Amino acid sequence: ASLLLFLAELSFSSPPTYQWKDAVTNEKLTCQQCPPGTCVAQHCTRDRQTVCQPCPDLHYTQYWNYLEKCRYCNTICEEKQVEVQQCNSTHNRVCQCQEGYYSEMEFCIKHSECPPGYGVEKLGTPFENTKCRACPRGFFSSSNSTKACQPHQDCQKQGKVTNVPGNQYHDTLCTSCRLGRSNSTQGPALADDDCEQAMIDFVVYQNIPVRKLKRLQQILERSSKKQALGNRAAVQEKFRAFLTHLKEGHSEVTKELLSALRAAKLHSIEEKVRERFLL
Repeated sequence: ASLLLFLAELSFSSPPTYQWKDAVTNEKLTCQQCPPGTCVAQHCTRDRQTVCQPCPDLHYTQYWNYLEKCRYCNTICEEKQVEVQQCNSTHNRVCQCQEGYYSEMEFCIKHSECPPGYGVEKLGTPFENTKCRACPRGFFSSSNSTKACQPHQDCQKQGKVTNVPGNQYHDTLCTSCRLGRSNSTQGPALADDDCEQAMIDFVVYQNIPVRKLKRLQQILERSSKKQALGNRAAVQEKFRAFLTHLKEGHSEVTKELLSALRAAKLHSIEEKVRERFLL
């Protein structure tokens, strides 16, 4: 409202005025106000107009005024704030939250990350938190992120086939492994590293309850220690990394994983794996 008043006042050709009572004559006078960056040194009299003086250092007046003292630049930048405008004769110091933070209840709060399955719809600003939205069909986000959802890869364009369809939490997983039933001249599909990775991905992203996924990893680790539960996407990514590490360590991951599926009573998943990878 004050800014609108200031702009309106500027539209007049003559300076704004104020009423003043002369202390000597008790006469009511109409005095000119002082412009921004100054204050009143002497109020007007019948014989002369208002005398204005510049604001001293670290003081300011932002609008036309009839103050006898300029205002002190009293804004101090707090923790996690940066100065975006220095104190000068016409403006107070201006602070705002540093990059990566936004203002809420006079505190600078770190911008939120979008959880798995969600991407950034609008990046956070110094005044507003990050806005997230669920990844639409054909896009995904597999981890906490400050980026937009990423598009699923196209296996066909790479000359590969889809091993695991993508969803909002993970990318489409492609493979060059031969999938499906063999004929009499073909052996098992798991004859190379790509096929073994395809089997790992296929198992990890089946619709297995989180507790069962944890149990599978526990069996493979030969550990009796129970693991803390987390969201499905995080557990799947962790389990995939664990199995990939086993594979790279030259472990017989195929044999061990099939055995673990059996021990965890995931018989239908075991059968799917055997059929898909000709085991």
